[in-house]
Amino acid sequence: MKGARPLTSAQVLAVLNATQRIREKALLTLGFCTGYRISEILSLTLADVVTNGRLHSHITVKACNTKTKTGRSVFLNNTARAALGELVESMKHLPSDTPLFLSRKTANGKAKAISRQQAHAIIKSHFAAVGEYGNVSSHSLRKTFAAGIYQATGKIELVQIALGHKTITSTISYLSFNTSAIDRAISELFQ
Repeated sequence: MKGARPLTSAQVLAVLNATQRIREKALLTLGFCTGYRISEILSLTLADVVTNGRLHSHITVKACNTKTKTGRSVFLNNTARAALGELVESMKHLPSDTPLFLSRKTANGKAKAISRQQAHAIIKSHFAAVGEYGNVSSHSLRKTFAAGIYQATGKIELVQIALGHKTITSTISYLSFNTSAIDRAISELFQ
């Protein structure tokens, strides 16, 4: 979503610490820690994250559920594993084809995931609860992930791979918010 801004580490921690509901904490954490688009996260089922009661080390979104129609696997760090583990534990009595982010609504008697609009409203309300307004949305989760990978590696090519972008220009647009290095360089010109 154009215009969505990333959050700082302190802002992410504030949002996660203020989130009490298991489903919502897992939704936010997966977004911040995997960089999946909100529609990709909402496509996940229990079978996509757990087998025989054991949480997967990586989460794979099937190609048919991605924007680029290319499947992608992302490693789960300890923060994501903890949030996801708690959610999965609360859902262990449900069939494996149950959506991970279950809605109270059903379609033809079958469980369905919350909608993108519901997820967006949930995310915006959690951001607002800690004073984060303005250009924040569900896409801020993905941009925060991109910023974190770039800060950790300093390599835009690795960010491209982590996000599953086909072109580096898409990745560059994700990182265009960070102009502090350019500002520093300009301030030092011809001094």
